[in-house]
Amino acid sequence: MNLPLSDVKMSKQSKIKLFADPEDALRNQKIRKGILEVGDQLRERHPWLVQHQDQIGLGILTLTVTGIIFNITQYARGKMPWYVAVPLSAFWMSILHELEHDLIHQMYFRKNKNMHNLMMGAVYMFRPSTISPWIRRDIHMHHHKSSGTKSDLEERGINNGDKWGFKRLIMTGDNMLAVYLRPITMMKTTNRYVNAQKNLTKTEKLKLKAKVSSGYTPLGHIHYALWHGFLLMSVAKLAMKAVGIKQPKNKLWKLADKTTKFYAVSIAAPNFLRTLSLHFTSSNMHYYGDVEDGNIVQQCQVWTDWRMKPLQAFCFNFAGTHAIHHFVVRDPFYIRQAIAQDCYPVMKENGVRFNDFGTFKRANRRFESGKS
Repeated sequence: MNLPLSDVKMSKQSKIKLFADPEDALRNQKIRKGILEVGDQLRERHPWLVQHQDQIGLGILTLTVTGIIFNITQYARGKMPWYVAVPLSAFWMSILHELEHDLIHQMYFRKNKNMHNLMMGAVYMFRPSTISPWIRRDIHMHHHKSSGTKSDLEERGINNGDKWGFKRLIMTGDNMLAVYLRPITMMKTTNRYVNAQKNLTKTEKLKLKAKVSSGYTPLGHIHYALWHGFLLMSVAKLAMKAVGIKQPKNKLWKLADKTTKFYAVSIAAPNFLRTLSLHFTSSNMHYYGDVEDGNIVQQCQVWTDWRMKPLQAFCFNFAGTHAIHHFVVRDPFYIRQAIAQDCYPVMKENGVRFNDFGTFKRANRRFESGKS
């Protein structure tokens, strides 16, 4: 089976990079070899995982979308309370995120563009709080190439490298706030990302900036208008109740109230819970700011601590398996889940950190605090 292009690039990169610690290149190769061997053993025992990879991906998509629609329907019929519908849908949406990530690496229907794009569109429709997956693809490939550096737009976009406090907390679950509350930071990071792309003319750089800037158009802007509208109306209703003012009875208010509430329970709130869980774990399992470019051993840690389990439940154990993906891209998310425990020993032996809670104090620096 042909490796994804990003996997081939990483394999070549690991052979030619010279790191401050010369042993890191060898550690990278040992971990990659160990993960590949574990994955190959699983494929030998279950060859259908490779033979039917496209169908497995499509089946998972069908199951998750069906689960979300069922929750929405039951809530609309009054047979499922919001506090059940929201976490259940968030769980399904966390699987959709993993599917999207696999699709970005072209793991399903690589030779069938129509089916591939159909799947991309489906995972995007139920996760409109994210940027377009077609736009994210290039940003994510750059993340693999230069994870943890100043041009890593993907990680910087989810607050990796910021000091922890209330501001970072509210941005962690809301992608739009992460842009609006850090306009200069995001502008600088976007410029660094664009300038890191080699051999682009000025015109091509301007087009790339415009492309990145349109990442939330149109679904993201519609989504956040409805979600933030719901939050503002909820605050307004609480304020009116506190001071003894009755809510407006006009049709426009009632329509806005009903529409935003239904959208919040169906799509927005589950995505907020999923995003909060994913971005909290992802931004704290990736290191930032003092990572050597291309040094995969330094890029990530692994979360297995029980205190992270509630968040891991809504991001499909992302922080327990994503470091594996940095070393070996080829494996779909469900294979990474299956082989994770067997991969941990070789990762530990070769310098990958586990449960490094000091990252919160260091603003995600691997070694010491500093300014991004």
